[in-house]
Amino acid sequence: MLEYGCGQGAVTCALAPHAGRYLGFDIDPMEVEAARRHVASRGLAHVDLTCDSAADLEDRIGALTEPVDVFLLYAVLEHMTVGERLAVLRLARRIVAPTGHIVVVESPNRLTPIDHHTGRLPFLHSVPDELALDLYKRSPRPEFVAAIDRAGEVGGEPARRMALARWGRGVSFHEFEVVFGDLAAHTVASSFDGNLYPIRPVRGEELQLAATLEAWRPDLAPSWSRTWIDVILSAAPSQLVTHVRPWALRLPHDVSGAAVLADGRVELRPGAWLPVELPAPTAELHVGLMAEEPADALRVRVRGEVSAPVARDNRDGVPPWHAVHYLHSPASRIDLSLAAGGCLTYVGYRGAPDPEAPMRRPMGW
Repeated sequence: MLEYGCGQGAVTCALAPHAGRYLGFDIDPMEVEAARRHVASRGLAHVDLTCDSAADLEDRIGALTEPVDVFLLYAVLEHMTVGERLAVLRLARRIVAPTGHIVVVESPNRLTPIDHHTGRLPFLHSVPDELALDLYKRSPRPEFVAAIDRAGEVGGEPARRMALARWGRGVSFHEFEVVFGDLAAHTVASSFDGNLYPIRPVRGEELQLAATLEAWRPDLAPSWSRTWIDVILSAAPSQLVTHVRPWALRLPHDVSGAAVLADGRVELRPGAWLPVELPAPTAELHVGLMAEEPADALRVRVRGEVSAPVARDNRDGVPPWHAVHYLHSPASRIDLSLAAGGCLTYVGYRGAPDPEAPMRRPMGW
């Protein structure tokens, strides 16, 4: 396993016991020294940590003769310039074994509306650097503003630009598409996954972006619509994988006891049933909900049979809750109800987009 951007070694210490050999690289000497202390205190003798400039690290890694099974980019791509990102992704694809994978975790998505990572302002992570450097003082984070100010005082405009990059800028599917081409043929794991719900509750703005990408780019895996990009890519093209995909919450006209709220959630009164018509039959149903008693609130009815999935707690212990339900046999017509009433925030299913579906274009193109 190779970790690019190992920092102080928290992820290194967590994952190294599961690897036969672990290589960590970073550009910050103080953080690498701290990582070495943490690794040594745990007796992880098979871990080798290296510090160098970004350009020299690329040469060092490119010269490796042993095959790399996993190239890990954990919360690091957002701290690079676009050129550095493309170089590292190209490097990863080149040196990973044909059966290996590139794992990207916790990179902020520039296509979602709020910059939760750096400036905590709407769209700051998606505007050009020049514009972001005219807007950063509006950020509610004084330490972020002070850091950019200091960089400008020492090194002028180039230093401010680099400081902005190192604090973190948004990433999206575009960098990956430049390097991998057909992303559908390389995406083997996506982040609408039940195992991630406790730390990645599904947000309304993610569903809005997912609907846009489903219309314009149905070939993409749904992970590219999430606030944080968590995705596993194969180094070589692989067979198309069936991912969990969000279903656009909608309300048929003949449903009583239900209403669509302004934020897109569907409110259900006690005993009301919402009919769900999925694009394809599925045996795996994912539901987000807000209810007083989440453990037994949700009811699923398929072909007249009613069952109750168990909701998962999220990390903060507050709603929305998420439930994953496995059906006895695939179905596309499913009815959902909340025993004591509440809101549905998300419905997902494991399925595949139509591979023949064309990308949509505005009228007149």
